[in-house]
Amino acid sequence: MRVNCVRVSAGLCHGAGVLTVDSLRGAAGESVTFTTSVKPGAEPFLALTWSFNVTYNIITSTRADFVGQGYENRIDLDKSTGSLVLRNLTEGDSGEYELIIIPYGGEQIQGTVKLEVLTKVSKPSLACPTGHLIEGKTSVELTCDAGGSVSSRMWMKDGKALVSGDRFSFHDGNRVLSISPVDRRDTGEFFCNVSNDFSFETAKCSLMVYYGPDKPTLVQRPVGAELEESVTLSCSAESLPKATFFWTFRHRRFPGPSYYIDEMDEEHLGKYTCTARNAITGLEASEVHMLRGI
Repeated sequence: MRVNCVRVSAGLCHGAGVLTVDSLRGAAGESVTFTTSVKPGAEPFLALTWSFNVTYNIITSTRADFVGQGYENRIDLDKSTGSLVLRNLTEGDSGEYELIIIPYGGEQIQGTVKLEVLTKVSKPSLACPTGHLIEGKTSVELTCDAGGSVSSRMWMKDGKALVSGDRFSFHDGNRVLSISPVDRRDTGEFFCNVSNDFSFETAKCSLMVYYGPDKPTLVQRPVGAELEESVTLSCSAESLPKATFFWTFRHRRFPGPSYYIDEMDEEHLGKYTCTARNAITGLEASEVHMLRGI
């Protein structure tokens, strides 16, 4: 059989596409096939050799097969085409593989291919902060560690990839996500996705950001109350955890979010202050309501 080749020195030719690819990737523990473009001929090859990083013999096949040390029970050779299967890959198998074929009645054929072996990524470890996260005050760092050949790390929240900017920044090749400062919108699950060409793993961390109280909202019912009618004043405020409330009127304090007047008279008219308090953030917010009778 004869294969077209380009002569580079006496008796040595590089096959024109003798190997179908220039590089391959494989997963540790699995197998890879080095496929040639050689068509089977009527006569067997006089000699065929696969080597690793120039100096290590994988297999030399003439009338007998000579398998290199460490490749026993790991290879399958198609003697009609020169294609080779390498099993039980390790990261140590990464490197350059060379094929030399001496066909019957033809010139020497040579080709090389590079192999990169990737270890499957392990499930990441992602430690969540244990202290209270306070909106506008606390900063946090999430660290995503994973074993194996990690090619990509991506942080996500609410189904969207996080990008650097505003309060988010990434460090150490996306291994660390910094949030400074935290915001109530950060409450929820953050995901760290790690992957390579052969594997994908993810881990999540749930954050709870405490905030508030925001400025209270005050409601009077009925709005246009007359003297001798009953009146209810209600106070609410956005807060996590829920705020506690008290009303202040003429230096007297009344607990609770609502203040009820059974029968309004002149003594009830005036300035009422509702104060909301968050026990975790330590913050308070107040709003004033003027009660007037008709």
